[in-house]
Amino acid sequence: MNRKKKLIRNIIALIILLIIFVKGSGLYFTPLGAHRDSERTAHYGPSEIIHIEDYEKGKYILCKYDKWFSCNTVNKKLFFFWHFGNQVHGIENDLSQPLSYYWVGEGNFYKVYGIINDKRIKKVEVVLNNGDTLVQENFYDDMFLIHWVANDSKYYSKVRAYDEDGNMVFEGKY
Repeated sequence: MNRKKKLIRNIIALIILLIIFVKGSGLYFTPLGAHRDSERTAHYGPSEIIHIEDYEKGKYILCKYDKWFSCNTVNKKLFFFWHFGNQVHGIENDLSQPLSYYWVGEGNFYKVYGIINDKRIKKVEVVLNNGDTLVQENFYDDMFLIHWVANDSKYYSKVRAYDEDGNMVFEGKY
């Protein structure tokens, strides 16, 4: 075999070994690939992706599926690979409430996300236990996602929703 053929053979072998390594280690080439596989392994979905938002460690993927909503975390690993994080399982939407929501924290990263059932709601607030307030007024379809980084214990204490006149429609406490 001449040098050129050996080089091509070795490059192809390296590519095949890389693909086997990536698939066997739970790494993915795209964030959506990691998200879809996490749903498949959890026997959930496939969900409709409503919004994707970047954060320091990766992406939050806000989704709906049947009567559930979820916000899957997909983290960047080894420079350009992706690995699924947590919250792939959905939370059932409680239609008796004006707002269904869920919160989760991982390390210093926290998020509150949910679905709006009352069309009067025009603003959602998350009040942290130190008094800071985080607000979202632009929703993704009828869903919201508020996230923050906490270097101390900045847990949330309340979730509030308001109509266009500023009247409180919903308040949920931690």
